[in-house]
Amino acid sequence: MTDWQARFRTVVERKERQARSATLLPFATEIDRGGADLASIGNAWSRRMFDGPFYASAPPTGAPSIGLVFVQSRDGNTGAADPSSLGGGDTDKHVIYEGLSRVAADAVLGGAETIRGGDVLFSIWREELIELRHALGKPRHPVQIVATLKGLAFEDALLYNVPDLRVVVLTVPSCADAMRAGLGQRPWITAVVMRDKNDLNAAFLELRRLGIERVSAIGGRTIAAALIDAGLVRDLYLTTAARPGGQPNTPLYPKPLSTDLVVRKHGTGLDAGVVFEHRLIRRT
Repeated sequence: MTDWQARFRTVVERKERQARSATLLPFATEIDRGGADLASIGNAWSRRMFDGPFYASAPPTGAPSIGLVFVQSRDGNTGAADPSSLGGGDTDKHVIYEGLSRVAADAVLGGAETIRGGDVLFSIWREELIELRHALGKPRHPVQIVATLKGLAFEDALLYNVPDLRVVVLTVPSCADAMRAGLGQRPWITAVVMRDKNDLNAAFLELRRLGIERVSAIGGRTIAAALIDAGLVRDLYLTTAARPGGQPNTPLYPKPLSTDLVVRKHGTGLDAGVVFEHRLIRRT
């Protein structure tokens, strides 16, 4: 029988050790148009590594704010089993992807295919950012939101078997019925059931009622496109790697996006050629 608590501690210790030992090089700012209408997030360490504050939109009335976080290859592909393999670099991984983009978030959202069982856990691992999260009054780990239209194998993944870890499953009635036994055995998992897959707006209103004000959404592409189409995403945090790669023909979104640039930064040293952008998706 799996000792899930021991496995959880092992994963946390390993992730923290990896973040602590990573060699991080600061970003350099090219453009910063952040203003008073955006929240400014950071501490002395993060501002030095990110070369300034990290910005996020305020939550809209009644719903959470959603920041979409993606890494793409130089030729625009986002499909990869491990996003870090696209070439964003360790600074992007530890300072942005597993750092500033979720340090103030109440929850991290991923599609079920992004979880894929095993020891996946969406949190913050660098000590300086853990301290920032505590300073912001947030619990150690964000709520883990998993979106699925096919159901989940609860017995295969760490994420679903640690009672101290708050989990929300975003799904539809047929899947909720199929998962009833697994959910019943895990009272720490909350199911938010949509009428159908297009009922995202109502689902996110329910997330806000559950106390979730900020969501960091990390994909995959299907849930990302659905969130954009529903008009739920305001902040797009996109890192472009210095090299081509990834699964061919896997752009973040299949159509051109109308956005306003807030921040552009570039990597330094070994991360030269990496570009980070924060864009606001225009509401239509």
